[in-house]
This record gives sequence, C-alpha cells and structure tokens, in this order.
Amino acid sequence: MATDHRPSPPPGADPLAGDLAARYQAMADVRAGAGHVATAMGRYFATEEAVRQGLREVDRFVGSMVDTSALPPDEVILPAVPEPEHGRLRAIVNSVIAARHLDDVLPFIRDTSAELVAAALAAASDGRPVDLVEALADPLPTVVIAHVLGVSPDDRDRFRQWSDELLAAQGRGADGDLARTHPEFAAYVQREIDSRRAAADPPDDVITRLIHGETADGARLSDAAVRTQTMFLIVAGNETTRNLIGNCLRTLAERPDMYAAVRADRALVDVVVEESLRHDSPVQILARQALADGSLGGCPVAGGERVVFGIASANRDASRHADADTFRLDRPYPRDHLAFGTGAHVCPGAALARAEATAILHELCERVESLELAPDFVPRPNPVFWALGQRSLPCVVTPAGGAG
Repeated sequence: MATDHRPSPPPGADPLAGDLAARYQAMADVRAGAGHVATAMGRYFATEEAVRQGLREVDRFVGSMVDTSALPPDEVILPAVPEPEHGRLRAIVNSVIAARHLDDVLPFIRDTSAELVAAALAAASDGRPVDLVEALADPLPTVVIAHVLGVSPDDRDRFRQWSDELLAAQGRGADGDLARTHPEFAAYVQREIDSRRAAADPPDDVITRLIHGETADGARLSDAAVRTQTMFLIVAGNETTRNLIGNCLRTLAERPDMYAAVRADRALVDVVVEESLRHDSPVQILARQALADGSLGGCPVAGGERVVFGIASANRDASRHADADTFRLDRPYPRDHLAFGTGAHVCPGAALARAEATAILHELCERVESLELAPDFVPRPNPVFWALGQRSLPCVVTPAGGAG
C-alpha cells in the first residue's frame, strides 16, 4: 500500500475549526503537509487529487454529513444511498432537473428572477439599502424547487424555515432521520404524496415520478422513501443555491470594477458563477464512510472509517489552479472545479443551481447600473458548518437608465 512521506501538518491545523480565514489557512497547511489530517468528523483529505479520487470511487465511499448506517433504507437521503439503488433514484430525479430537461423550467426561472429584481429595485427606490439575500438569494431557490417538485410556491417561507431548522438539527447531531427530526415538514410532504396517489391524473413532477418509480429489485418506492427524498430535495435545492447566489452577489458588490466588466460583457456571467463555485465553494466538505480497505491520497483507509472530502480545499489547490486564492475571470477552464462533485454521483441539481444563479445575475446586469455593500455592512455568514454563504447582504443599488 502506498505511503505518504510528506510532513504532517502543524499542530492545530484543523480545516473544520475557526473562522473562514483560519480554515482556509489550515487547508493550505494540510495540503502542504501530508495532504490529510485527523478531525472530529473523520480523516480530512485536502488535495484536489485525493478528493477527486474519493468522489469518483462511489462503490467504495458512501454516506452523508451524518452517519446513516443505522437508519432503515427508506429513511436514507439520496447522497447516502448505495449503488445500485442510488442510480435508480438519481435517474428519477434527473428525469426532471438534469440539464437536458431544463428547457421547460428556464422560462419560469427567468420570469421569477425578473419579478424579484424588480421588487428589490422598488424597495430601494428611496436610496435605502436593500438586503439582496432576503430579496433575491433566499426566495428564488425556494420558489424554483417548489415549482419543480409540484408544491405550492405560496409555502416558500415555510420551506426555507423548515430547511434552516433541519440543518440546525443536523449541526446539533441529529441522526439523519428527516421525518423524525421534523414531523411538521414530513406531514406536509406526506399530504402531497397522498394527493397524488388519490388523483386520477397527477401532475408530472418529481413527487409523482418517485411514487411510480421502482427500487432496484422492481418494487415500488414506499411512502417513507418518497417522503425522505422529497424533503432532501427541498433542503438541498434551497441551501446550496442560495449560498451560491449570495456569494456571487457579495463578490460583485465588493468589486465594482468586476460588476462593470460583467455588465459590459454578459458572457462573463457564466464565468462569475463558475469562479464563485470554485473560489467560494457553497458546500465546503462532503463526508463519507469507506466500505472497504484501501488508500486515498497515499493514506491507508480502513473499511468502516469515516472520511471527509475537503471540497473547498481541493478547489484552492495550487497544483490544479494557478493563483488559486484569487477570484479571476480569465481562467481557461472555468468549470474545472469540484463544487458539485464529479463522476457518477455529481450533484443532480447542478444545472438547476447554475440556471438560477445566471438568471439572477443577467437580470441584475440588465436593470442595475451599480451595486455596492451598504456602508454599515457587517458580514453574517451562513452558520451551517459545512456551507459557505451569506445570511444577509444589504446593498445600495442604482437602477440602470429606464429601470425601476
């Protein structure tokens, strides 16, 4: 088995502890050292090479942020479902939200983005700052995932609240059983399932497709399985995308020169989104469990061991990305990052998240001449331990000529 002879990271180099600057410094220290380090969550792998390898070995590493090994199979969320059942569930989800199926959703995303930006401009018409997280980054993902799943967008505030409550419970050590952790949320989704089962002609959405999907052995999915995956998709569709949008908006608000360049060349909108995904990875880590003995990044990993893939660290690995700590719009391959994973288990909602972020930025460029952080801006980072995002972003926005 391969042995890594690089020096160990210095004492205290914990990429899961401290403020953001301290974590990024610890990531760099671990990459410069052995490339991996023991943490409270499991062995953390920091290099792009090791993280990419681990993400691709889907038959060897499985799981989620919490250990789901003791849960009944129907209560395990999609990322932690092992193959071949994982592939069957992904196919159902992909049948609605994969890139090749987004044509029907894109007009809704663009129209909603236009409405939200117009409302933000109206709120800022007296020159006061407007919170762009509250006005744009929070509502768009919630409305879109409700539309895709076929549930009422009028419940978007509840979805956002429930998502936050589930993630907070996860941070307190919840066991991963979503229905037991949040009965009110589970009861809502169960009513949606019941309505589709009773309908002579149910809507063609993710919930209906999950109901009529089959397990790997040909059986229909249980209500518990449909409920679990629906709850997971609502949370995942909210959290990662609002972090992405908020991070993009903060970067542009902090860099008036960059915002002006993007307004002048709208092709740069896609580049901003990709570079934000790399530089400010909305999902900072992914946790997995090794199913068999082996090695990763030259480090022996035993079957049953918990490991942590450092997505944020991999995306700032200088061996892969020149000037890795700098946000740049001139990278030759903007999508060369691991923010959505890679390989067979790449995030199924990646195309949807990209579509939402680009729609908001295009609409801003069309209707907003300039945006900058409010003079009294104080950062309020996302408190979710595995995420990087903004909880508030008060900005002064200036409408473009004719907008408002």
